[in-house]
Amino acid sequence: MFTRKEIQSIDRAYFTVKFAGCYGITLQSKNTRHCWHITSEDYGRFQTCTIYHTHHEGTPMHQHGHGKNLYSCMAQIKSHDEYQLKKDARKKRIARDRRYMARIESEELITV
Repeated sequence: MFTRKEIQSIDRAYFTVKFAGCYGITLQSKNTRHCWHITSEDYGRFQTCTIYHTHHEGTPMHQHGHGKNLYSCMAQIKSHDEYQLKKDARKKRIARDRRYMARIESEELITV
């Protein structure tokens, strides 16, 4: 069960809180716009959290992982965002390089 203190500690500069309850929290990353749902599961002696994820709001979520608590889940989400942003930047760089090479090749064909 998430406590009021945990819910209030959510980094609202980083996340948009879509829903916050004692057994589940839905967040949207302001960086990637990915949506995340974190559920709290109590097993008597210990508590764990399950993280669900989707790339687009309104599409089905898939299980992404587990965390010890809400703080560790938010750290995993931020790490995933960092990875995703680097991957997107790499894709843009590759596409830009391909466009550049295509332009160079077409200019060479014209001058020959």
